[in-house]
Amino acid sequence: MLVNILILFFLTLILYQIFLAHLNCVEGMKNYQEYDTNNPQNALILSQKNAGNIEYLKSRVDELSNMNKQVLDISLNVAQLNSQMNQIAKNQADAATSLVGSTPPKISGTTTSVADDVINPNKM
Repeated sequence: MLVNILILFFLTLILYQIFLAHLNCVEGMKNYQEYDTNNPQNALILSQKNAGNIEYLKSRVDELSNMNKQVLDISLNVAQLNSQMNQIAKNQADAATSLVGSTPPKISGTTTSVADDVINPNKM
């Protein structure tokens, strides 16, 4: 029963897509009007439209130039953070060295020779 419902559902979707493919509707083109380039009045409209677009792009570029200062501030903060992390790591290493020491301790009685193991295997 569920399989039949799924088959019917997907068949309906496929038929709907086929129906939409045969429509002559182009998205976003409902209010589009062609400009007559031979008409001098249309040149004025296009120049005003271009001026508006240029003004918008200029405002966006000005916003990006303001971000340059923020990027420089962030890069300086990252450099300071990096030096602080290096200093913390050095302090940790110095504390560990002062606590443990820089030379390993001498431990005796932990190594045996191979000859002792062969002669007396129960010694281990």
